[in-house]
Amino acid sequence: MIEFKCPHCGKDYSVGEDDAGKMFECSECGNIFHTPSPQCCPSCQKLLDPGVIVCVRCGFNLKTKQKMETVIHIDDGSPIWLKFLRYVYDIMPGLFRPLIVLSFLVCIALAITLVFLGLMVIAMGVFFSGIAICSGALMVYAQGVALLLAGEFQLLKSALVDFKEKQMWVFVLMVFGPCGLLLAAMFIIGKHINNIQ
Repeated sequence: MIEFKCPHCGKDYSVGEDDAGKMFECSECGNIFHTPSPQCCPSCQKLLDPGVIVCVRCGFNLKTKQKMETVIHIDDGSPIWLKFLRYVYDIMPGLFRPLIVLSFLVCIALAITLVFLGLMVIAMGVFFSGIAICSGALMVYAQGVALLLAGEFQLLKSALVDFKEKQMWVFVLMVFGPCGLLLAAMFIIGKHINNIQ
């Protein structure tokens, strides 16, 4: 006798050896399926090698007639600082590559230069050109942040496509956070200067 379950509703059946591999209709749900051959898993009907006790596909134990649950337990006994470094590396691998860090610092220096130049142009009364130069500074700084987060030399557009969700959040915070702080500082300084006069 070959024992098996309906793959749709799970009702138990048994058929003789001569009915193995033939079409069978479930009396419970009405679905038609092939009965397993003697070398098949009773749960998923995967062909099994002779002598196999547990089905690799579904985890059905042929001796106990139960599905085995897989529980993965990894005891990571590494120190907290090492876990933190792994977490930082997962988000920002470029931080651990000297050439990428150097490129990031060059991007920051160029962005600061462009911001200074843009503010000077705005101070001379050419507002739109100054804003365009400051926008370019933001793009250069964003490129530097993208280098850190990607961990390799990529253009900003390509890096943004490859980012994971955590990396995208860090990118938004690192790019627009300093911009918000800079605008708030300019507002506070401007308000303070107006109060002095």
